[in-house]
Amino acid sequence: MDKRTVRKEVEERRARLNQRELNKFNKEINSHISVSRLFLEGKVIMGYLAMAGKEVSVDQAMQTALNMGKTVCVPQILDLDGHMQAVRLVTLKKLAKDMYGIRTPQEPVEVISPEDIDLILVPGAAFTEHGDRLGKGKGFYDRFLPRCTKGVAMGVANEVQVLPELPTQAHDFKIRYLVTEKALRVCK
Repeated sequence: MDKRTVRKEVEERRARLNQRELNKFNKEINSHISVSRLFLEGKVIMGYLAMAGKEVSVDQAMQTALNMGKTVCVPQILDLDGHMQAVRLVTLKKLAKDMYGIRTPQEPVEVISPEDIDLILVPGAAFTEHGDRLGKGKGFYDRFLPRCTKGVAMGVANEVQVLPELPTQAHDFKIRYLVTEKALRVCK
């Protein structure tokens, strides 16, 4: 099976979940994140501002991190060639939209060095329990994550996005942890 086919299939599976289920799952996922040792001990947390209806929202966990006085950052798309940087998030209110229509902090922004990030919450189209991740196809995270030298990558998804195997290539970055509504698990 090719990557495009898997993305389409998983998107259809996720689309079958109703809004009540998605809200419940988001709450459970954010709870798993917020009580994890990685989150509690991390000083710099990188989340993401979810595309409505297409990704698990981690807004609740990021708000918890902000309330705890942690440094919180999110991706900022730099170009259409798959490059991004981490920028500081100080509030979940008054956000702008980027070239993809994704919420983003308003300019001017403070860039956070990838080497300073302790925990990176990573969205994706699909994951395996072995740490394989299928992104959206542009390679943003595959290029960015290797630069996070001390950061731990935690995939964030609904259980319907977890598959036994995925078509992967050598450049596809593997995650160390995966969190769904069911649990936070270590990828083997």
